[in-house]
Amino acid sequence: MANPISHIFILLLLLLPFSACDRSKSVSAATSGIEQSDSIPEEVKKLVSIVAKDDSAAFSTIVSYPLSRPYPLKDIETSEQMKQYYSVLVDDSLKSVIVTSRPEDWEKYGWRGWGLKGGAYVWLDTEIYDVSYLSARERMMLDSLTARDMGSIEEPLRKGWSPVMCLKGMENGTVYRIDSSHENHDGTEEPCYRMLVYNVGSQLSGKPSMILTGHKETEGSAGTATYFFVSDDGVKAVYMADIPDGSQPQIEFCFPASECDSLVHVSRAYWLDLETDSKTDRP
Repeated sequence: MANPISHIFILLLLLLPFSACDRSKSVSAATSGIEQSDSIPEEVKKLVSIVAKDDSAAFSTIVSYPLSRPYPLKDIETSEQMKQYYSVLVDDSLKSVIVTSRPEDWEKYGWRGWGLKGGAYVWLDTEIYDVSYLSARERMMLDSLTARDMGSIEEPLRKGWSPVMCLKGMENGTVYRIDSSHENHDGTEEPCYRMLVYNVGSQLSGKPSMILTGHKETEGSAGTATYFFVSDDGVKAVYMADIPDGSQPQIEFCFPASECDSLVHVSRAYWLDLETDSKTDRP
């Protein structure tokens, strides 16, 4: 007498091709509106088709690098990194929004290219250059890294602050970290910012060489950000985060006793990497 369990197993094997076929038909039906639309560019159609197939390799070829992620997550620098990161970035929620999107969900915003649902999810022109969406896994990673980052600095400087970016002087090796706080440190309702400066040889877990506080201003449709800081003893610093002409970023310092400004060329860095290296270098 045949085992009932073996009958069930055989039946499941027979049903698998039909299940896969049904899924394929379902995906095809979901994307047909985009594929058949004359108002949607080929770049958008290609993105929808690739995400529908969960093709990480193909997805990596339509991204403009580096693809930025909210700090202290690391930016995605190469197509190989993108292949590995794809499942983290494109979770079920983002996939569903893209695959089931309708032509009216996409809109062109001049030089900014095409945005999905007002740009809340993804931006692309000839390639994807920004993913505004943050997956659930990325949020968990972000929370964990933020806690590690803030826990690595001097204890009195931690409460109420979150990391924004880290910079390193290209010539002097000085480390500059920028943090933000929504507490009204300056008496306004706007977020407050600070810059902590660590001269070469300083322990990143110890007291900063200088502390400056300030604010951020954004200009133009591109939202170019500039940070303005001042220390208690009158030292001023200005940092433009996005250089329109693509030149090397720099921090401009103005010291009260000096007749001229001091320019420090900087590059983006990752605080947790620098902090780990500083521990390794200790005797």
